[in-house]
Amino acid sequence: MRKLLLATVAGLGAWGAVASDAAAQNAVQAPTQSSASYTTYQGGAALPAAGAPSPGTVVVRLNGRVRFYAYAAFDGDASQGTATTLANKQDKYGFAEYGRLYPGFDGVAANGLKYGASLEIRQDTQAPAGGGANGSISGQDPKRAGLYFRRVWGYLGTNEAGTIRLGSTDQPTSLYLTGNFENFNDGGWNGDVPNFFAANVVPAWPFSDVGSYYTTNKAVYLSPQIFGFDLGASYEPSTANVSGGNNECAAPGQAFGGTYNSPAGQIGYCDRASSTNSIAESQRRRNTFDLLLRYRGTFGPVGVAATAAYITGSHVQYNGPGGFTNNPLNAGGAQPGYQGLNVGDFGAAVTLAGLSVGGHYSTGRFNGNVGTPLAGGLPDSNAWLGGASYTFGPMIVGASYFVSESAGDIGNAYFGRQRKEQGIAAGGTYSLAPGVSLFLSALWGERKQNGYNFITSTGVNSATGANGSAANNKVTVSAVSLGTAFSW
Repeated sequence: MRKLLLATVAGLGAWGAVASDAAAQNAVQAPTQSSASYTTYQGGAALPAAGAPSPGTVVVRLNGRVRFYAYAAFDGDASQGTATTLANKQDKYGFAEYGRLYPGFDGVAANGLKYGASLEIRQDTQAPAGGGANGSISGQDPKRAGLYFRRVWGYLGTNEAGTIRLGSTDQPTSLYLTGNFENFNDGGWNGDVPNFFAANVVPAWPFSDVGSYYTTNKAVYLSPQIFGFDLGASYEPSTANVSGGNNECAAPGQAFGGTYNSPAGQIGYCDRASSTNSIAESQRRRNTFDLLLRYRGTFGPVGVAATAAYITGSHVQYNGPGGFTNNPLNAGGAQPGYQGLNVGDFGAAVTLAGLSVGGHYSTGRFNGNVGTPLAGGLPDSNAWLGGASYTFGPMIVGASYFVSESAGDIGNAYFGRQRKEQGIAAGGTYSLAPGVSLFLSALWGERKQNGYNFITSTGVNSATGANGSAANNKVTVSAVSLGTAFSW
């Protein structure tokens, strides 16, 4: 995706609402910009550059984005039927669109203190299919086109001391993600087009710029750049996000976090739970630290950017009977439970005359995505991506390939505990006019795991195939789309 820079990365000199279109393209390719400070304003169309406020003033902004797609998507192999059910059939083509708003403000005090706040507002797109009564809000689920906050954060900082962000915001491994090559079309396998597939057959994006990680409440520090180096650090106490309740707890039976027992013995859910009697809830991370060091430099005509990061933390402890009973590695006795995150994360990109090549690599104790804890006794996950992009005039083209190997389904997968996912993305973006871009995207992806049926989302827990089917343990998906983005 084209990287559109936010105001609050200290020492980068790109502040106000966003960078210009040229700077946004350079975010991945040149060491003079953040390699991934695009996480609120993602995508193939740049927003207009905003002027930095002068000392003693505040600049208020309201940016936004509208996107439209025409696509052809193919969910799974023909022998497997459709990806949603085996009994129904769906067309392979369609239209899609959405809109988002980005209000905020940036200020500078007379003493040089920089401060501000930013919000991301999205539409709730969950609604019944079809026309008729579904065409009006009153005739269906009231969430139709409802708005909600995706991120909410404020910041304080100076050029000399760095910046502190507070709220529901990105951690350093998302802000400074390098070598991920999401800067062409809609973002490849972390863009909009994968949403057109059924979720159970889409290769999971394994890296740290995903909503389950970047939207949680955090305290983040971003240092100024010194001799080409800068660092970032964040602390996330729980997986709560955009919350303000007294205890961030749901009523019994309404799950959105850790569990607690009510006086009547019913189970409810709290964001800040430290222990639970639910095995599933014990997978939720807590007390997560994200630490990153980045280098950016130029050597004649060559630009270099590289990052090295470490993610660590604990998880909600399980205090129920019987231990972790669904770990297939130890089905005969007391099983180990989930473990805290322990992840190494690395990226690099080299740029010369508009051509950028590089890659990204994540490894350690996680399952599928670097923000998801893994059960004890299961193999580490490994994910890597290689890519390249080329910018010439108003055009940027690129391609990438990623592979992710993880434990995958750990509850029922008798025939091995290793899932492999891979994806190829290719395409280009053309800047038609300020705030308007056209892009072409092509995707191919595959998921496979012995003993797991991706079509029905069920696993096999015995050699005879009990409680499941070994069919559909490999699915492929592909799509071609034309899109346009309008941004302001």
